[in-house]
Amino acid sequence: MANGRYSRHELVEQIGAKAKEMRTKTVTVVGLSGVGSAVAEMLVRSGIGIRIVDKGRILEHDLHQTTLFLEEDLDKFKAKQGKKRLEDINKTVPVKSFHEDLNEVNIYLIDSDLVIDCSNDLAVSLKIDKYCSKKKIPMIHCFVSGTQGQVFIMNNASISGLTKYVKNKKISEQGILVATIHIAAGIAAAQAAKILLKMPVEKNMITFDVWNGSFEKTLVKKSK
Repeated sequence: MANGRYSRHELVEQIGAKAKEMRTKTVTVVGLSGVGSAVAEMLVRSGIGIRIVDKGRILEHDLHQTTLFLEEDLDKFKAKQGKKRLEDINKTVPVKSFHEDLNEVNIYLIDSDLVIDCSNDLAVSLKIDKYCSKKKIPMIHCFVSGTQGQVFIMNNASISGLTKYVKNKKISEQGILVATIHIAAGIAAAQAAKILLKMPVEKNMITFDVWNGSFEKTLVKKSK
């Protein structure tokens, strides 16, 4: 049995030899806190090139909600230190980092095969959604707070038309359970694989509560 770096990935029935095709793609991850750092790590371990965008610094509470950063990373810039940690995990994968707040001038930084929005900020999400819609870039939106999370594929609809569905309760107010982060990241990474391989993707908004063990799907109609 093959024992190469990606051999176990390629054994997955739904992926198989197509894993090599995935490794030619690039994904942008916006926001490198809990979900963003978890998704970025999953992608890099799968051999997928990434672009990470975040202007924040690593704070003490980040050590609770991320597996990417260590105590020695405190007060360093997330994007720059995230690049270092991700390259430590897989040196063969291209990782580009941008210490930026996204705006109308630099929004082009997210150009890639797929954008995963982990900003947990609705205003930022709307900017990303507008650009991705214009450029026809697939987008996955993630939002988490407390024990609840939401993941939806935005090539089926636009956030601007779905604001009534989007939870906007802040982690700074409700806290975050680490398990919530990893459930959201896992769903996003699985859907990312489908998008990169041009397979049918989830047409529903997935809402979950990890504490209650509940998962719901809301059918989202394509925006007109």
